[in-house]
Amino acid sequence: RCVQPQPDWWFMGGRMFPGETPVQSCQRLLKRELGLNIEHERFTAVCAQAFAFGMREQVPKEHGTTDTQFCYKVQLKDEGEVKKVVVDEQEYCDSEWKLPSEILEGNYHPALKYAVGCMLAGEALEELQECEEKGGSDAEVAKLSREFLKRRRAVDEVMKKNEYRLDSKEMNYQTTVLSTY
Repeated sequence: RCVQPQPDWWFMGGRMFPGETPVQSCQRLLKRELGLNIEHERFTAVCAQAFAFGMREQVPKEHGTTDTQFCYKVQLKDEGEVKKVVVDEQEYCDSEWKLPSEILEGNYHPALKYAVGCMLAGEALEELQECEEKGGSDAEVAKLSREFLKRRRAVDEVMKKNEYRLDSKEMNYQTTVLSTY
């Protein structure tokens, strides 16, 4: 992003309007920010978070802002859909596709790491549920249960490690982020 409150790598999204559901808001924002029309059935809830930022884009900037975030996952269908992505240059200076492991191990805001961890834990839970629904063996269910718990505990660890420093050259802005819950 090249705007406050988070002028660094960040989620696509924005404000939810009165009368919109979180998914309707996501649909509108993905259309505006990426040029994608995504059916509501393709959104999977990942997590919810709350933030307090020291700066914001609107005047007076130094008054900061608080945000509540609903984070959803959408899997793009194919290379054709990927090629349709057009980033809103008014809000985003750069974009890259990243693997979950790159976000978890890199210098990214703890909220991004938390959401990625929740996404991975959710995927493990889906595998566990599918195995149980198909009548998987106790050993298979136990193995998948342990994987889910491992990923879920990793989410808690993300919030304990706080080494993120934002350094936006475009905005001449630096800060560290304190994240606890």
